[in-house]
Amino acid sequence: MGLGLLYVTHANKNDAEELCKSLLNEKLISCANFFPVNSIYNWKNKLIKENETVSLIKFEKSKIDEVENRIKELHPYEVPCIMRIPANANIEYEKWVNEQ
Repeated sequence: MGLGLLYVTHANKNDAEELCKSLLNEKLISCANFFPVNSIYNWKNKLIKENETVSLIKFEKSKIDEVENRIKELHPYEVPCIMRIPANANIEYEKWVNEQ
């Protein structure tokens, strides 16, 4: 048991929602939140500045590898940003996440 938390970037809100809907339908995750962000980074020797959407994805911790692998399969980016974040939550919320 425990809470898994991933920070994932997407090109836009629609891409983020579609990916997370798939994960929800496959019973891999419990919940996702979406946030607009402004990103700046180097890609293939070019400075890129663009708007993206971040999803904060919550799930039962033992599914971490399965969730991450599925995101890699579904994500359109050549190198998706998938960051594992250590997380603890109140007992009631963790119980809800683990029951989904």
